[in-house]
Amino acid sequence: MYKITGIFVFIGFQIFGFSAVGRSEILLTDSSNIQTISNLVYGNAPDHRNELDIYLPKNHGSNTPMVVFIHGGFWSKGGKHQLPKPLIDLLVGQKGYAMASINYRFVKVGANKYPTQMDDVSQALQYISNKADSLGYKKKSFALIGASAGAHLALMFAYANDAQKMTKTVVDIVGPTDLSDSTVRGRQGIADATISYFLGNPDAKAEIAKTSSPLFNLTKKTGVPTVIFHGENDELVDVHQAKNLHEKLRQLGIKTELNLYPNETHEMKKSLADVFVKTGVWLEKVYPIR
Repeated sequence: MYKITGIFVFIGFQIFGFSAVGRSEILLTDSSNIQTISNLVYGNAPDHRNELDIYLPKNHGSNTPMVVFIHGGFWSKGGKHQLPKPLIDLLVGQKGYAMASINYRFVKVGANKYPTQMDDVSQALQYISNKADSLGYKKKSFALIGASAGAHLALMFAYANDAQKMTKTVVDIVGPTDLSDSTVRGRQGIADATISYFLGNPDAKAEIAKTSSPLFNLTKKTGVPTVIFHGENDELVDVHQAKNLHEKLRQLGIKTELNLYPNETHEMKKSLADVFVKTGVWLEKVYPIR
């Protein structure tokens, strides 16, 4: 591992399903110190949608905590390749976490409506846990990082689908938390159309709009420590959704942190490097390597 100091390194990558750029001083890690296991098959879906990648630090074993990244892309595009290399370098190469990045089935016309994606996430996480002993990381224990649609799925798994209590924390990057939100639904914008397509139901008052929303699945019993990152000018997921989730977590007495970025849109172009650094700090506090 070597450090570049005194200059800014520009990093470009795909994270939410479109291009984003962050700027920061970063640590670059020799790739030989990270073991990559690609295209593990966890299910039977076609088109490689039930595949995942795993990244292991040089020194790993049964106590190495696992961090799982769930990509964004409107639940209809993107892939496991969107896990940014700077985040791998930081969490795996520098801090010593194991990481995984998963694919899941895309919503399509007449097929794969919610909860298909949730089923895939659940299956992928069970597969990752089952592989822990043979690959060398902690079993039945995850931190989840989700971006946009992926953050929605990460929050929904933690708050509504994790019967084994494997999720220890969630990192929510610009995730939608309320799919019944009256400020979005029924207004014929991109966000409304995306949610209607995803759920297979345009009615914001339909039961599925509530049952598919992290905000309404969060309880004292189901909640886990959650850190939230959101742009105050997000044009797709209004910032009040982040604020509402943070406030509910706070009221329930669940550890939470809200990081807001003035003038940032959904892409978070100027702030992603800061998000990564703060993610590392958060994980060291609530999901440390022992």
